[in-house]
Amino acid sequence: MTTMSALSLACRTCAAALVAATVVLSGCATTAMTPEQQTSLLASQRWGYLIDGQWQKAYDMLTPAYRSLHDLREYQSQFKGAVQWRRAEVASTTCESEKCEVRIELTVASPFGRGKGDTISTFFTETWLNESGRWYYYEKP
Repeated sequence: MTTMSALSLACRTCAAALVAATVVLSGCATTAMTPEQQTSLLASQRWGYLIDGQWQKAYDMLTPAYRSLHDLREYQSQFKGAVQWRRAEVASTTCESEKCEVRIELTVASPFGRGKGDTISTFFTETWLNESGRWYYYEKP
C-alpha cells in the first residue's frame, strides 16, 4: 500500500468515526425529558424557591392567567404566617396531554412537640399545565 492510499484510508476512517460520534452525540442532545420528568423537576425547583424565600422565581412559574390577575406582592402575602417549610419532595407524577398532577411530600416544623427539630409531613397534589410548550404551576385565581 502506498503512502497516499494509506493516508486516504486513514482519512476515510477518521471521517467515518467523526460522523458516527456526531450521530451518537446528537442523539443524546435531542433526547427530551418526558412531561413527568419536566414537571417533577419544576415542582422541586418551585418548592426550593418557596423554602428559600425566592418569591419572584416561584411567582414566575405560575400560569400567565394567574399572574395577570395577581401581582408578586399579593402572591407573597398569602404565605405570611405560614408554618416553616423544611423540605419538599416529589412523591409521584402523573400526566395526561397538557396537564400533570405532581404529588408532593411537604415536611414542616411542628408547632407542637417537645423539641425544636420536630417535624410533620403531609402529602398534597399540585397541578401543572402546559401552555405553548412551557409548563406552569396552576393556582386558582
